[in-house]
Amino acid sequence: MKYRLDLSPKVDVSAPSVTGAQVAAPTPRPSIAWQPSTWPAAPATVSEEFIQTLKRIFEESILSEINNVIADAQKSAHSLEHRGHVVAISLMCALDAIASYGYRGKRGGHIQDFIANHFPKDYQPYAADVYGFYRCSLVHSWNLFEAAIYPGREAIRKTGGTLSFGLLDFFEALVAATADFLERLQRDANLQGNTRQRYESLRKCAKP
Repeated sequence: MKYRLDLSPKVDVSAPSVTGAQVAAPTPRPSIAWQPSTWPAAPATVSEEFIQTLKRIFEESILSEINNVIADAQKSAHSLEHRGHVVAISLMCALDAIASYGYRGKRGGHIQDFIANHFPKDYQPYAADVYGFYRCSLVHSWNLFEAAIYPGREAIRKTGGTLSFGLLDFFEALVAATADFLERLQRDANLQGNTRQRYESLRKCAKP
């Protein structure tokens, strides 16, 4: 896969703010994944360079951050137990953010479309449930009420009417889905239009 994501640590000797707007006097500086004010303007048509910019944003400011939390939890406790809510909420926010580039829709339509079009096949039938039972419950209420999560690589399944999956399995599915989205972005005109619009609106609203 051409746009396979690389979540390995990146070497950067600079020391910008860790996220958000720059707090020092603006000076010419390279694009920083977690500072939208430094992103280059979207091109008139989607190019290889633009897709690589998106890939870097998704890798460095979203997925690698979550991967670092997972790695730290596994190193200290050898498990995601007692880190489950923090990781799960981060995953749902990441899903929401990445899906918002290519898709539109009220009440989580963009999330459902992203899962249905890019996630591994075993997740696709549960696109609406992932939005309702997981994203909404975790982000708005912190807890799950009609579903379950496990700390490992348990595959998504519905048992006795209750949906469940492992956090590590979901993270790997999200990484794979993001790569698939970038692959399709090369040739899908509708995704290209939505993505350029979303990217540019985020870039323009950022304070330098």
